[in-house]
Amino acid sequence: MHSQRTQNYTDIYELLRKLCKTVVGDRYGTVLKGVTQLIANTPNSISASASAESSIVARVGQHLGERSAADQALFHGLHEQLSAYTDSKRRAQILEFLLLLADTNGQAGATNGGPLLNLDLRGDMSNNSGSLPPMAAGTTTSSSSAGVDSGGGGLESIFSKIELRSTRSTTIMPFKSGGSVLATTTTASSTTSGDLSEDEGGLTGANNLQDQLIQDVIYACTGIEGKYLKKHVVTGEFRLDHVKGRTLGIGDAGMVLQLAEVGHFHNKVVKFTNPKSDCYMKGNFGQGYIAALQKELTQYYGMLAILQEDLNRQRRERSTGDRLTLKKLRLWEVPWPQSCTIIPRTVIPENRKLAQELLRSACIPLQQALIRWLIDGEIVDPNCEFFIEEISEVSFDQLWHQKYRIRRSMLPGFVSDTMAKRILVIGKSINFLREVCQDKTPVKARNDLKQCLENDLDYLYTPVCTTKLHQLVDSVYLNTSKQVLDIVLGPHRLLDHLQAMRNYLLLGQGNFADILMENLHAELDRPASEIFQHDLFSILAAAVRISSSEQDEPEILNYLDVHFLTHYEGESGWDVFGLTYKVTGALSTILEPSLCRYQTFFKHLWNMKQVEFILSRTWKRQTLNAKSLKPLQKYIGPIVLRLQLTTSQMINFICQMQYYILFEVIECSWVQFMPRVNQAKALDDILEAHHQFLEEIRIGIFLDDSSQSITSTLDHVFNTVRKLEEWQERFYRLCTTEYDAQKSFQEAIEATATKGDYGVTTERRLERDEQLKSFEQHLATHQTLLQDIGNAYENYVGQFLYQLAISTSETLRQLGMRLDYNEYYKHRDRRLNVPLTFQHIRMSMAANSSRAAAKRQAASTPSMMY
Repeated sequence: MHSQRTQNYTDIYELLRKLCKTVVGDRYGTVLKGVTQLIANTPNSISASASAESSIVARVGQHLGERSAADQALFHGLHEQLSAYTDSKRRAQILEFLLLLADTNGQAGATNGGPLLNLDLRGDMSNNSGSLPPMAAGTTTSSSSAGVDSGGGGLESIFSKIELRSTRSTTIMPFKSGGSVLATTTTASSTTSGDLSEDEGGLTGANNLQDQLIQDVIYACTGIEGKYLKKHVVTGEFRLDHVKGRTLGIGDAGMVLQLAEVGHFHNKVVKFTNPKSDCYMKGNFGQGYIAALQKELTQYYGMLAILQEDLNRQRRERSTGDRLTLKKLRLWEVPWPQSCTIIPRTVIPENRKLAQELLRSACIPLQQALIRWLIDGEIVDPNCEFFIEEISEVSFDQLWHQKYRIRRSMLPGFVSDTMAKRILVIGKSINFLREVCQDKTPVKARNDLKQCLENDLDYLYTPVCTTKLHQLVDSVYLNTSKQVLDIVLGPHRLLDHLQAMRNYLLLGQGNFADILMENLHAELDRPASEIFQHDLFSILAAAVRISSSEQDEPEILNYLDVHFLTHYEGESGWDVFGLTYKVTGALSTILEPSLCRYQTFFKHLWNMKQVEFILSRTWKRQTLNAKSLKPLQKYIGPIVLRLQLTTSQMINFICQMQYYILFEVIECSWVQFMPRVNQAKALDDILEAHHQFLEEIRIGIFLDDSSQSITSTLDHVFNTVRKLEEWQERFYRLCTTEYDAQKSFQEAIEATATKGDYGVTTERRLERDEQLKSFEQHLATHQTLLQDIGNAYENYVGQFLYQLAISTSETLRQLGMRLDYNEYYKHRDRRLNVPLTFQHIRMSMAANSSRAAAKRQAASTPSMMY
């Protein structure tokens, strides 16, 4: 314990020696002797173990907080700076020593368990409330008598108490103002100081007034009212006292008000940095910005401390020469009104350097967040301040599309949308490679990016986008994107799977759809509740084997599957059947959002394929019954002719629609999709091209919002096809019944002929006549129904053609022209003759061709000279 105390005293003595030498120069020996005697006579010896550092800091902060929030804030700022240069042991000794020197009664340390802190940091403020923050050593007035029992505080009063007489040089710290540096050095002889009010009789009235006004300005700069300056109760701005302000001249009054404006802005900044204020910013980014503001306040308080010291000096020396005046004070404050005005408003163009310093401090949390995200793909954001957001509820199976997103409300103005998207993709790619693809290969150039973020963060908020940081972000973006592409296009065969979905879910694989329809229609005609998925899958597998090459079969069957929708009472297999493509791992992460769209497209295309199959089956039935029902030709001839005509119209319509969808929509979209894939530099480029491919199909097959009326009309057309099949089924059933009745009657006649009767009975003849009459009546009814079906079909087709004609799509208008190749519907509907229809376009095209031919003829004919 004794050796420890000896070491403590040795350290303290060395610190005191350096401190005294710095303050008074060559005459530090006398000062050091007096200070050591003062400490030796103190009952409570200084020891690092006497009081913990945190305890001392708390006591100082509590005492200063009762007097002024600015004092407390400055003390904590100075303590942070002290912590950066000394260890905790020495800091405790220094703080305890300074606390002991500030004890005004000199004896409380031994009797009350610790010294009392009673610093007077305002200079002469006997007539004013509040306190000036402790700017620097030597800012307080000195006592008129020596000894530790005298009032006062700070180093200057301590040296006055031990009756030190020395010459002291004080170098005023520089302040920045638009690139220039303002600095001055003052030299004065320290004398025993007294209250300025006691020396007013030795000064001229003008100097007294000037000093008092300067003192008021200094007070106002820290938010404290003075003799002439008072706060407005509402706005908080400083205004002249309504009584004493009248005694001032116009020039002095204007100058004081102008200088005091700084105090109003100072109060705003202090309020902004106060944790109890409603405008206090929480979170890492806010704390970084507040730390920068506190640093600016520390420099600001330092300047005021020097001004206060010069004012105290000229009051003590009663000099009449080079004095501190309001005009000089205005020169000293030139940088600070700008800073204090700009800080609350944060107007960068007016003071770019200050704003950059504030922005740099505020962006330190952003810097750390970017490093974690761009290098490791991690987000550490407890206060939700980073502009990249992780959705914790989303699993890694949906990582690429839904796990991460840009939080627009937190996106800094200096980060462009392009930059933000690339930053998002970089971290997302790292997670995709690591979590989904199990690839932990480091990304190229990421170490260079890390060093740039750590050392050159200013590039982030530079107005131009050609800095080193932007170039490195672009480089890492391309490298990570290439790494992702190499995996998804290589081992995971993304393009092969996209080709397979096009072939099978979009019915583009040869005769796959025809084979599947032929084998499935019997099962799908049954009620949905009686159908089993495994039975349909076996039929699907057989169709795949027949329509695809053998080398692709096992791979495709691993992903292609039957999909059943929820069925309701009365629904058949046609209503619930569908195909799906099941992918896992990286493919599932990439393709999951688009699988639902493929299923929707398949349902629509499968519906159209069913209509084509119905018409094919209807035509086949007509062909087979043409010979078998030939004996009934005289009865059913006109009806069959009408049936065949209507069926031919429907077949032409559905064939044109199938050709349009499979070739002009799907095939052409695929042809445009492949070059985009080959030129892609990132996975998002492929996904964007794939999205465009699906969007073009959605519009082409009338599933977009603007084509709802076309889709509704098309459904009516398809329903007439189904009604025609149902009608034909009843019609041929009726015809078959009549044919069987006629055949039975004829066989009966032949049977009686062999017996010699040669005929049938009258009753049998009458029965046959009744059957024939009933048959003719039913034929008339069926003919009327067929006529209604045909008329309904033509009406719906005419409406469909009109909707195509008024469409803004050139492709749809050309489709309408092909569907009405003989202009049958044009002659039935006058609306198809108006402008913006295919008839008008056809005439315009012919007229344009004629004009073009005439121009070519004129160009080829030599002109004649007259």
